[in-house]
Amino acid sequence: MAIVLPFRGIRYNTDRAGDMVQLVAPPYDVVDDEKRDSLVSRNHYNIFSLELSKPDFSGTHKIDKYTCAKKKFESWLSKKILEQKDGHAIYPYDISFSTPSGNSCRKGFVALVRVEDWESRIVRPHERTFDRVTEDRFHLLQATEAQFSQVFILYRHSPDAARILAESERKELYTVKDEAENTHRLWKITDVDRLKSLHECLLETVLYIADGHHRYTTAIKYRNEMQKVYGKDPSKPYNYLMVYLVDSEDPGLVVLPVHRVVTLPEALDLKLIEATASQVFDVEQISHSKDLEPEQLCTNLIQCLDEKPQRRGIGVVFGKRKTAQIWWQKATDQNRLLSHLHPALSELDIILLEEAIIKEVFKINPQSLEAGKTIKFTIDAPCAVKALDENDVLFILRPTPVNQVMDVADTGLIMPHKSTYFTPKILTGLVINSVDKNKSVWLAK
Repeated sequence: MAIVLPFRGIRYNTDRAGDMVQLVAPPYDVVDDEKRDSLVSRNHYNIFSLELSKPDFSGTHKIDKYTCAKKKFESWLSKKILEQKDGHAIYPYDISFSTPSGNSCRKGFVALVRVEDWESRIVRPHERTFDRVTEDRFHLLQATEAQFSQVFILYRHSPDAARILAESERKELYTVKDEAENTHRLWKITDVDRLKSLHECLLETVLYIADGHHRYTTAIKYRNEMQKVYGKDPSKPYNYLMVYLVDSEDPGLVVLPVHRVVTLPEALDLKLIEATASQVFDVEQISHSKDLEPEQLCTNLIQCLDEKPQRRGIGVVFGKRKTAQIWWQKATDQNRLLSHLHPALSELDIILLEEAIIKEVFKINPQSLEAGKTIKFTIDAPCAVKALDENDVLFILRPTPVNQVMDVADTGLIMPHKSTYFTPKILTGLVINSVDKNKSVWLAK
């Protein structure tokens, strides 16, 4: 069963640290070194000084980045830059943002969940993880005994949880506007009866990871290492992970498509490609595509896809000539290329791309494509169009629906890398969780 608990969050003392706008940051995995350094240069108490610490070469001996993060974290606590003065709480966290169709708001809350092995099926992934990233996060957690950012988790609609969250008295803590003009609001709920009720109504809930697979894998490894030394005491914080929970039917839950740019090993032969594609797809030309600006070209492609939601189709843009088409799957060919796959996978457009286009039309093994070189991922289709090289092909995808993400996770299968992009991204630094082995977590009586 899923154990969802309140916790005593560690938060910035803005009287000493400065404005929250300069202290928080995007998730660590969506920024580069330049962006990290820019944020820290504005305020050295920015959360990236901990989450993405750097080694110290100033003394006689080099201090590694994990030890630097530990020393800074301890120093900031002692100087009351960071404080743990809340009682046990959950932290409702809403993000208001704009979409092409109007204003929206995603409502969630920050809490702890008990770390469960994948085999238990209580927490379900939809993506693979990479050991290099997991090792980095593990060493940071081991050094600091703290979780600075949340794993983004979904749960299927719970009317009881929605009612408890809506009816509970809450105190507002922060309102922060990010660089994309999204407004982030954090509250806290401390009423013991409400906390207990929320805990109880989510006991039978299955949890689905939306973002943060590496941090969850890190939490499993860390828990296992700590249990070897300190035992399986369920009251100890190393058994728990700070997460951001969102109801899967929340109207503000938005998933963007992640488009692909594939660099072909040979020069583009459009006539041959179209002839091969026509065996599997109905090829629709986007008229005058070469004369359109990238933004308008992408808009036209997406509009064409949106006009036929009942048909499976993928936008295709070729090289510098910007020739654009939509490849619609033939009704007579619905099952031939995907029949060997589980239905939950075969319904994904990204699987259609990999199996029917990359493998069948272009004769390329998708697993042989090297991220950042022969395949690039982007949510910005117009920018990708501008950057197309002679042998590049851009594939424009529809977003993966949330229910498909959960259906795949329910089967125990894995979606291709970067199949989803949940937006807006949650901020790092609004609240921190201590996993100090000498402390205990709140347990419902």
